[in-house]
Amino acid sequence: MTSTAIMKSTVTMTNPASTVMIPGIARMSHAATTAPLNRWQWRRHDFRAMNTSVEVAHYGDGDDQTAAVERLFHQAEQRMSRFLPDSELSRFNRVDDAPCALSPEFFAVVETALWAARKTDGLYDPTLLAELEHAGYDRSFECIVARDDFQWRVPESAVDAPQVTRRRMAGYADIRLDRATGVAAKPAGVRLDLGGIGKGWTVDRAAELLLREGAFLVNAGGDLYAHGQPGDPRGWAVTIEHPLDRTLWIARLLLDHAGLATSTTMKRRWRQGARTQHHLIDPRSGRPADTDALSVTVIAQRTVLAEVFAKAALLLGAEAGLDYLAQMAGIEGLVYTADGRVLTTPGLATRLDAVEAAGASS
Repeated sequence: MTSTAIMKSTVTMTNPASTVMIPGIARMSHAATTAPLNRWQWRRHDFRAMNTSVEVAHYGDGDDQTAAVERLFHQAEQRMSRFLPDSELSRFNRVDDAPCALSPEFFAVVETALWAARKTDGLYDPTLLAELEHAGYDRSFECIVARDDFQWRVPESAVDAPQVTRRRMAGYADIRLDRATGVAAKPAGVRLDLGGIGKGWTVDRAAELLLREGAFLVNAGGDLYAHGQPGDPRGWAVTIEHPLDRTLWIARLLLDHAGLATSTTMKRRWRQGARTQHHLIDPRSGRPADTDALSVTVIAQRTVLAEVFAKAALLLGAEAGLDYLAQMAGIEGLVYTADGRVLTTPGLATRLDAVEAAGASS
């Protein structure tokens, strides 16, 4: 398929004092408060960072923290973007076979990525940068698909080569971290891509900044953290976009004190010669994943966990991926299949408000 529909979760909020709208989800109202209305109010801030749109909304009586959230995201981008030659990630990727001192923040993300690789038995692999580049994703995505007729040129022999089991001399298991000193070392040729996990990790750090407030939501291109009950005791109403038509939604979930992330093969797609490519690389083949799960949405205690396990489940395929999620404590998921079904883990029932497999308009 060649659709470039973006999987994204969006929210609309209403309270008695003010209305804050983040395009695309459901309407909610916050119960009246005894605090003066000039103190307790909704604040909303939109900005762009980490190559995505970030939407922040929170209800509080203190200082506006949205500017601090924006600074946090821009700082994270400076550390983790593989498209910035002077980012901490780019500098680390250029160092081979030598100890490298990392900032505490960057060290924490790398440590989280390596934990995720081990936890998923390599289904999540942060060392797939070379494979992403080979598939054509070697620059910021808007540069790849700047024109509808754009085709990335590679040798036809590479495009038509059969998928084979990926073999490398070194990988994530060979990266060494010393928490006491903040020093990392990796073998020559091993390079990291922290795009997805870095975004989820940053959403979680933003949530920590806002936890002293009332209800809040941080949404970075569909990776989000929701806290509080703005109008419904079950939490925020979040709709999940149809992977083939971003004007429709396939499910509405209710979230409180939880992270959510969606992985989809339909979001970042481009043409490479005669082949349609996407950004989710299967580490078992080193190529864009061939899966009957078009999208997987996961709810977890942290956004970064939702990000990791959504990708792992998508790579496994619809039925196996759903079973994988159902066996994990504290994890719930929803899978949209290539034949148009919505599959959910049993525990999602308490958070699931509506399902429209064929798609419904907002």
